[in-house]
Amino acid sequence: MVKHILFDFDGTLVDSRALLVKLYNEMAIQHRFRPIREQDLGPLRSMSISERVDRLGVPVLQIPKLMVAGRQLYHENIRSLQIVPGMKEVIAKLSTQGVKSSILSSNSEANIRLFLRKNKLEGAFKEIISAKHIFGKHHSIRKVMKQWGTTPTRMIYVGDELRDIESCKKLGVPIVAVTWGYDSPQLLHSGSPDYMANTPGELYRTLISLS
Repeated sequence: MVKHILFDFDGTLVDSRALLVKLYNEMAIQHRFRPIREQDLGPLRSMSISERVDRLGVPVLQIPKLMVAGRQLYHENIRSLQIVPGMKEVIAKLSTQGVKSSILSSNSEANIRLFLRKNKLEGAFKEIISAKHIFGKHHSIRKVMKQWGTTPTRMIYVGDELRDIESCKKLGVPIVAVTWGYDSPQLLHSGSPDYMANTPGELYRTLISLS
């Protein structure tokens, strides 16, 4: 039986795709990377994160520096973000059912808390955990399990990217992959997630059935 749910933030809870493309393109002009055009969005959703980096010509060694700059730009624009329609209701229902939920994200804790305050969701999550490993989130998930003193089968991850699935597979943590985020349903399916949800309603029913 699942005792704790770990939610990803961007893409899963928050509809931030348009903002992140805007911020990336601002940095692309500054650093002379290839910008993301409208016609690129579909193909990029079907690529892994490493394939996207290669396609856009972003030097891997510059990614940490770009993430720091991107987080600051994100913070300045966070009030324009909207929660994924239906997800506020899912979080509220889980809370009334006594299900413990936390957020694990490569975004900063400050950005996440600001968004939660804006949407009156401060008390909905037990913890906000900032993952430091963009290409190895399993390190952060393992650390969380150790802190909680729990086993993989007593928790579940909710994410929207292939890298989320791959990280959970390495640890034996079950995952629900949601199809409204960054990665296409086809790319998510290729990772063989334990569960997939096409709507917040489907996600809620899946989580309740496991808790």
